[in-house]
Amino acid sequence: MGWYAHNYRRLSIKEKADKILERGENRERFWRIAVMMFAVCDMKGFRIIMENPFSMQTFLRGNFLFQPTIIDNDRTLRGDIYKKPTGYWYLNCEPTTNTTIEKLHKARRILDEKGVKGGGICNETRSLITKEYARNFICDFILGKAKIGTQLNIFEQ
Repeated sequence: MGWYAHNYRRLSIKEKADKILERGENRERFWRIAVMMFAVCDMKGFRIIMENPFSMQTFLRGNFLFQPTIIDNDRTLRGDIYKKPTGYWYLNCEPTTNTTIEKLHKARRILDEKGVKGGGICNETRSLITKEYARNFICDFILGKAKIGTQLNIFEQ
């Protein structure tokens, strides 16, 4: 059990209420910034790609301007350490399609990671992506090119 869940039970009702309200205020602040950022980029014609975890209970599922353009359900296939589903919202650009498979790491579970002391916004470790995943995502969904040294699929032309 992570620090947050373990220590959450030890808080008084007032402390729990304060933590819940603070978490809601943080979520609203970041959500408002994302909505404003997308609106400005749309008006100015700027290209943007936003990433956010995309599980069944994610706030953005029912509270954003549109649904993600791509959902990567298993990031470990492209070299990340977490399988977690991740949504990518594209504005004023379209994703390319390529598939780079690079399973380098032993998958880890988000639930096994330690929480943030004091119940902060998030655990940095849970938010990081590996350099392999970043490179493969860029090659697959932005550039549309296989990275150098990638084994080609015999069915591709």
